[in-house]
Amino acid sequence: MDKEFVRKSFNKFLKMYFNSCKEIYQELDYGELLTGRQFAYLRMIDKHQEVTMSELADLFNLSKPTVTEMIRKFEDANLIQKRRCQSDGRVVYISLTEQGKLLANTNLLESQRAVEKLFLRLSEEEIVLLTQIFDKAGEV
Repeated sequence: MDKEFVRKSFNKFLKMYFNSCKEIYQELDYGELLTGRQFAYLRMIDKHQEVTMSELADLFNLSKPTVTEMIRKFEDANLIQKRRCQSDGRVVYISLTEQGKLLANTNLLESQRAVEKLFLRLSEEEIVLLTQIFDKAGEV
């Protein structure tokens, strides 16, 4: 089989997937607001559920002023919430709002949307075959 034919076919699949991603970002209305790196920060906060500014700086090897600026942007976008430590008022805990949690997990929403499209276009037999292909290709 011609590799160029396979490449073009694969690109059609990727286009469908990326269009699904675009739809999710448009529905959330945050697609252009955040960079890929900022999504990673949100995912890390989500993973830890609650972090301090210092912990976040350490996790990403960033300066505290950089983290402060990032947190300010997240707060302005209503993606995070802050809580002061009761025993040490200098410590501020950062966690995600519901909107922040939703954005932190957009990769799940993206793949769910793409799978919905596959179910609309493929028969059950084709889906079984496709999952077998995905599994086999994923072992590479």
